[in-house]
Amino acid sequence: MNKIIEVALTGKFGADVVKDLIEVIGATPNPEMATEILLGVYEQPKIPSTVVNAQGLEKTATHIDYWGMRVSYSYQEEVRKHIYVDQDCDTSVITLENYKEFDKDYGSGNIKSHRIPTGEMVTRNDSCDFADWLTQEAKDYSLAV
Repeated sequence: MNKIIEVALTGKFGADVVKDLIEVIGATPNPEMATEILLGVYEQPKIPSTVVNAQGLEKTATHIDYWGMRVSYSYQEEVRKHIYVDQDCDTSVITLENYKEFDKDYGSGNIKSHRIPTGEMVTRNDSCDFADWLTQEAKDYSLAV
């Protein structure tokens, strides 16, 4: 561990407990955060509860793991049917009602992938690290819980 940290811990708690404190710090998932908490200088990062990514997808934080520095979140996604169509097919004419007429087997050659929106929305869940979350545009600045 860094000598400066050892000196700071010694100054606050005394030399006789520093070895034990360093062992506890090293056993945490976030030693830097543990050290800052022990020294009384930890400031919880400001994490927006809602962000919007570059593609316009709105994500809402459902859990903040400060020790692991991760955000669990949910978002709404439209369910889409996946089919393969002829490479030269005009996909603008394909609808939810007629897509089966255009569907080709994967192995039939000269095909492309196409997805048809269904209008049905589902809630999806995922997670990312703080850095990824904070690179997105904050929509709601109230802190997530």
